[in-house]
Amino acid sequence: MELDITEKEDRWIVDFKQNHTLANLVRKAVWENGGEAGYDKGHPLGEESHLIVKSDNPEEDLEDAVETAREWMEDLQGQIS
Repeated sequence: MELDITEKEDRWIVDFKQNHTLANLVRKAVWENGGEAGYDKGHPLGEESHLIVKSDNPEEDLEDAVETAREWMEDLQGQIS
């Protein structure tokens, strides 16, 4: 999956290209790690799916969130295997 990332002041806007579920999962993981993030899917018929991560180091927050989401999936896999 290739993401488009726009840097704007102290935040990153990450375009998940209509993958609303994944964007929402990563947003929740940012929150879990104490960061600030919002999710905007735009118009219901549109092709937008943006995650906005606001912090002093949005790249680090996003990396931590992806790792947290990965841990959640591994835990879930362990429960069904």
